[in-house]
Amino acid sequence: MEDEQENLQNVRVKREVVWQNVLLFIYLHMSALYGIFLMFLYAKYATVVFTFMLIIFSTLSVTLGCHRLWAHQAYKANYFMKLFFIVGHTLTSQGCVYDWVLDHRIHHRYHGTDIDPYNYKKGFLYAQITGKLFTPHPENERIKRKICMSDIEEESLVMWQKTLYWIIWPIVNIFLPLNFIMEYFNESFLVAIFVAGFLRITISLHYAWLIHSATILWGLDPLDKRSTDTNLIFVVNKSLWPQYHYLVPWDYQVGEYGNYGDGFCNGALRVFAALGWIYNLRTVNSNGIRRALYESTKTGKPVMQCILQEEKNVLYDEMITNMYKYSRI
Repeated sequence: MEDEQENLQNVRVKREVVWQNVLLFIYLHMSALYGIFLMFLYAKYATVVFTFMLIIFSTLSVTLGCHRLWAHQAYKANYFMKLFFIVGHTLTSQGCVYDWVLDHRIHHRYHGTDIDPYNYKKGFLYAQITGKLFTPHPENERIKRKICMSDIEEESLVMWQKTLYWIIWPIVNIFLPLNFIMEYFNESFLVAIFVAGFLRITISLHYAWLIHSATILWGLDPLDKRSTDTNLIFVVNKSLWPQYHYLVPWDYQVGEYGNYGDGFCNGALRVFAALGWIYNLRTVNSNGIRRALYESTKTGKPVMQCILQEEKNVLYDEMITNMYKYSRI
């Protein structure tokens, strides 16, 4: 696979601009700007709070559901949590979960090559938004057939959403939230559609897109000695955790936005685990990583194989026990 990635990196292809996507994104962002205007001058406080609650709901569903649960199998979840994530992901208007997972697995497998639809080597704007304005790589369809999706095809809720997506989408994104706001908050249709509609979707999309571009903002490039030479260090805390995610993508503790072990998303996972809604959270501790690196160096085995041997399934009740024990010392 490494030889294939190298070949793909060296082959430059011409990709055409998809003008309907350009016009759609212009319309979406202009509508979101008008939504900001309405939010500050005309929207009721309840509408604003409800809108941002939906944004948090949809963002969690992408980061914890699509990304960690389905794309990387970082833990297991019960039916309620899967349904929760399915509904929240539909709110982001990113298409179905199946396609999101397939796209993300291509991104990981061909990370940093031309076939990666979010190639970080082309800059933040390309990874965040402009890459979506071009036709896919000519090898995209062939590559899709090579990606194993059998685990996702066994998920009945995911396949149900895939089949009925264009029936579910208008109900979840338009009819339910807008009718709720106009009925219970006595909000005008104009404010509802532009604030709880266009503005919410635009913000949710940009949060979700950061999953593929965050490594540029929060990550350090170990092969580039000038990677710290950026004004971003005054705004964000840059580290190697994003790069660690591409080595051990199934570790549930890695944050999408540059952190490890803490942050809102990891905290939410631990709360869900404490409630019994998710379980078998996969991780590997620092000593396990050290042993794996030593084993790989000594035996010549692939690093990933050695890390998998050191993997530990850490259940949240064990973490709670340890936290309680240390708090009494």
